[in-house]
Amino acid sequence: MTRQSDVLFGFLDEDAKKEIRRALLKAVALPGYIVPFASREMPVARGWGTGGLQVSLSIITEDDTLKVIDQGCDGSVNAVNIRDFITAVTGVSETENTTAATIIQTRHRVPEHQLQEGQIMVYQVPYPEVLDSVEPDTARQKEMHANNDYAKLWVLLYEDTSQFGDSRMASGYPVAVNGHYVMDPSPIPKFDIAKLNMSPALHLYGAGREKRIYAIPPYTEVTPLTFADRPFQVEAFPGKACERCGSSRVFLDEVHLDDGVHYFCSDTFHCDTTLDSQGDDHAA
Repeated sequence: MTRQSDVLFGFLDEDAKKEIRRALLKAVALPGYIVPFASREMPVARGWGTGGLQVSLSIITEDDTLKVIDQGCDGSVNAVNIRDFITAVTGVSETENTTAATIIQTRHRVPEHQLQEGQIMVYQVPYPEVLDSVEPDTARQKEMHANNDYAKLWVLLYEDTSQFGDSRMASGYPVAVNGHYVMDPSPIPKFDIAKLNMSPALHLYGAGREKRIYAIPPYTEVTPLTFADRPFQVEAFPGKACERCGSSRVFLDEVHLDDGVHYFCSDTFHCDTTLDSQGDDHAA
C-alpha cells in the first residue's frame, strides 16, 4: 500500500492540478460544454475511472470527506480500489454516508438521497461526446454544438421511437443543459436524470481516456431530449420492491439466481439506512 508520506498530496503534481482546475472552471462557466485537458497517466488502467480520479484528486482538500460508489454500491471492486487509493495519497476521511460526504465519486449512478449544497459529484465517464453516434467528425461536432444543431440526434431518437416505441438508449440518455449544450450525462440510467435538474450540488465529469471534462453547476436546468407527444419514460419496476429493505420507489438491481429473479436496491447506503430506520421503528 502506498503511504501518504511517500507521494505528493493528491498524487498529481501542482501543475497538473492547476491545469485540470482551469479546465473545470471553464466547464462550470459553460454548462454542458466539453473542455479538453491533458489527461495524466494514473496507477489504474484507462477506462477504469482515470478521468474521475484526476478530477477528484485535483479538487480534494484535507477537510473533505470522500465517498466512492460503483453502480450505487460502496463495496464493489472499482469503488473500493479508487477509495483506498485516494485516501492513501490524501489522508482524507472516507464514508459510505451520502449526506456526510463532500465529494462523491461515482460510476453509473446518482445516489438516491437528495444531494445538498456544497457537495460535489464526480463522474467517471467512458465516452463524453454525445454526438459520436451520429457525427464522427470532431470539427463538425464542435460546429454543431456551437450552433445548437442537434438535428441528427433528434433523427436518431425519432427512428428509435418510431420503430420501438421508445429510445433504445438504456443509459447515458442525451440531456440539454441550461437551454443550450446537449451532453451525455455519463452512463447513468434514465431513472437518475431527474436528479440532475436544478440539483443543489456541483456535478463534474471526467473522461481520462478521451481527455475531456464537462460540468453541470448547481441549480442548472437539465432536461432530457423528448418529443412533445412522447413523455420521457424512465426505468420502472411495477410490483417489485427491494427484497432486503422493501423500498419500491428506487432504482433496483435485477439479480438472476438459481431460484429465480430477485430485486435489490442499487444504492447500498439507501438500503442500509432504510433497514436501520425499520429497526428503530420496531425498537420504539
